[in-house]
Amino acid sequence: MTTAEIHRIWADFDVSMGGRNGLIIHSSMTVRGYNPGAGREMTIIYWFYYTDNSPVRGAIDEYADVAGNACTAEDFTPPYRDSTYDDFIVFMPYDAFGFDRAGYFEAYCNLGIYYGDKLVARRKRVLMFALSSAGGQGQFEDRPREGRGRPDVLPPPLEERDGHEDVWSQLGIPRSASRDRKEQMLLDQYNIYRARVNHPDLEKRQEAERMMVLIARARQELA
Repeated sequence: MTTAEIHRIWADFDVSMGGRNGLIIHSSMTVRGYNPGAGREMTIIYWFYYTDNSPVRGAIDEYADVAGNACTAEDFTPPYRDSTYDDFIVFMPYDAFGFDRAGYFEAYCNLGIYYGDKLVARRKRVLMFALSSAGGQGQFEDRPREGRGRPDVLPPPLEERDGHEDVWSQLGIPRSASRDRKEQMLLDQYNIYRARVNHPDLEKRQEAERMMVLIARARQELA
């Protein structure tokens, strides 16, 4: 029986392939029990979701499933009965995400590995990331622009109440700072924690995910 085991998932952002800008998803995995003589391919697929668990719409047929939701896939044929891949890459162009409006989007992806039409491995929330769209398909930038509408997919702003710090305090950014200064400090923190959301250390990864949500909330206030 053919099985697959996922060891690790990580990503590189803002990568150009074939003249298109996007993200590369890396995986470390092992396939066991494969019959090289059978001539059947295996497929690794990533599906994309907002953090409210609704699927991200696909904008290009090549990168969408039958329901029209964003996904990316790669076929492969293991060379041996038991094969290990240290760095198997799959590309997802930014313009394949069908964002209908401008905004800042927190998202994640689920993973499935198939042997023919049989699902042999499945992992949820293997990768969390954030993108900001200048509006429509395929226009992305590192931070929101002034006057941009607020996306609906982010958690509600943190309430200020006794004993509960507001978002700016948690980020270590003075509320009295100028807008430009706040934007620069948010960008600096975003670049730091975006690189840590796939850290192999669970504690550091969870801290990065928490900080990314706080950064998104702060950007909502500035929108």
